[in-house]
Parts: sequence; structure tokens; C-alpha cells
Amino acid sequence: MLSSYTPRIELFKQPVVLKPSSPQDNAGQCNVSLSPEYTHPVIALASIPGSGNTWIRHLIQQATGVYTGSIFHSSILMNNGFKGESEDFTLGTTLTVKTHGSPRKFPFKATILLLRDPYKAMLAEFNRRKAGKTGLASHSDFLHSDWRDCVQVKHWEQHTTSWLKVTTSLLVVKYSDIKENTIAEVERIVNFLGYELTDERRKCLEDDINSVFKRTGHEALPDDPYTPDMHKEIDKNIAVVNKVLRDKGYTELQREI
Repeated sequence: MLSSYTPRIELFKQPVVLKPSSPQDNAGQCNVSLSPEYTHPVIALASIPGSGNTWIRHLIQQATGVYTGSIFHSSILMNNGFKGESEDFTLGTTLTVKTHGSPRKFPFKATILLLRDPYKAMLAEFNRRKAGKTGLASHSDFLHSDWRDCVQVKHWEQHTTSWLKVTTSLLVVKYSDIKENTIAEVERIVNFLGYELTDERRKCLEDDINSVFKRTGHEALPDDPYTPDMHKEIDKNIAVVNKVLRDKGYTELQREI
């Protein structure tokens, strides 16, 4: 079975190698900037909420020196280092475009599909809803209907399979792989985008792996916040996604420990 690797999209005649702005100053080497209009093809960074999209954007920015964009234009992200949030994502000034929507929403030139174990993704999204991008839901939060409303696994399955079936260039990346082998996986992503990871940018990446929005730690949860019926539905939809992954030549999505 093939791994979840797709060769770099042929959108550039040769790989882009960024030059550090100040060889004497590491802070200068790690600058991130917007590109001139129409520099980059509009490439989706697609995921469901809770999959780590913001963290992956941070890693791409550190590795390339180019801001990422979004269809959402979050002022919170804009004010915390994601300057591409304010950009018109269709103008090609940013490297990728965060989206949680359908591939039918916009004719992206290529897609990076970020997959995460839905058990973990839905839990992370519930934490965000209850306590912001870095906070954690309390034990009592899981006792209310808000938690049941957050467990939308059918949406996860439909979203994932629709992106897996796109006909444009596709790179599938898994959150668990990025956690396990961050530098190697980020290099795979930036190669797909047409960039090479220089020694200078590798150092930038290594020095700032975690963004200000990467949640750390876990609140003490109920023994299992998912009910038996939730487990049955989630596992059924994971099986559907894994079949599509196998049919497309990718490795299956594994449960995060």
C-alpha cells in the first residue's frame, strides 16, 4: 500500500528557495511576509475544526517565511501573528488557504487535506468552543447537550471523503504523523508547495515548533466522554473514510493515543 505521499504539484518551474533577510540575525532570518499579488496558486488547507489547522499554518509560515491565508479572516489570529488573515485569499499573496468547507465552495488549484482522528478532533473543537483556542473544557461541560451537539461525525466523514475525491493535486497529511515527525512532515508539505526547506528556515522551525494557539495538556475528563452510541457512529464513519483512503492508495487513519 502506498503511503500518504503525493509528489510536489507542478505549479512552479523549479523549487522556491527563500533567502534569509539578514544572515547575521536569526530573528531576521525568521521573518514572515506576504508575497506580491498572484505569486502563489490558491491552495486549500482543508480540515474539519479541531484538526490542528492553525498549528500547521504556523509550521508552514516558519518553514517558508510566507504567511498563510484563510477564508475566515479571524481578528484573533490576525492580531497574533497570522497577517494573512486580512488578505483576499484569491489574490495569491499567501501560501495556503484555511478552509473547513466543501471543495465545491471555491476552485482551488490544489489541496492539502489535514486529517485527524475524529475522536480527538471533536474533543479539541469542544475545548475551543468552551474555553477558546488554548483553553480546556471543564468536566461539567461534558454533561450538557452542547457536547452531544459537537459530536458531528457524519459531517467529518462527508467533509473528508469529498476532499479525497477532488481531481486536482492532493496531499494528504495526518495530524498524528506531524506530531510524531514534525520536521519531516513539514518538509513534505513545503515540498508539495514548491519550496525547499533551507537550513536557515529549518532552524526557524525547530526554534518555534509550537504556536501561541497550540493547546497543551488536558483537563480531567469523564472516564469516556463518548457514549456507546457515539462510539458506534464514529467507528462506522471512520471505516467509511478508511475505505476511501485505501481505494485512493493512502494509509488508513489511526486512532491517536
